[in-house]
Amino acid sequence: MRRRFLCVELNRTREWLMLATAAAAALLASGCLQVSPQPPVPPTTMSSWGPLGGFSMTSGAPCAGKTSLADGAATVNDACFTGADNIVMCTDTTAANAVKCTPGYGSLAISGGVGDTIAYARVR
Repeated sequence: MRRRFLCVELNRTREWLMLATAAAAALLASGCLQVSPQPPVPPTTMSSWGPLGGFSMTSGAPCAGKTSLADGAATVNDACFTGADNIVMCTDTTAANAVKCTPGYGSLAISGGVGDTIAYARVR
C-alpha cells in the first residue's frame, strides 16, 4: 500500500514539473520574456511656453569619442566644444594613468601617458 502511494506522489510531481516546463516554454515562445529596447536619446533642444512667455534651451550637439595620445598629447577639433566653461569627462581606457582635459573654443586639449587611448565626452 505504501509503495502505491509513493508512485502516485511521484506521478503528481512529474505532472507539475511538466506543466511548469510547458508554461515557461509558452512564455518564451510568446515573447513575454524579451528584453525591451533601449529608450531613444533625449532631444538636444527643448522649448517651453507659458502665460508669461517662453524659452528655448539647447544642450548642444552630443560630443564624445576616443583618441590616442601621440607623445602624450592630442587635440580634438570639434565645433561642439564652445569654450573653457564646457564640462568634459575624460578617462584613460588603456591604463590607470592621470589624464588632463582642457576644453576651449572649438577644441579639446588632452594630455596623459604616451600611446594611451583616451575616451572623452562633453557633458555640458
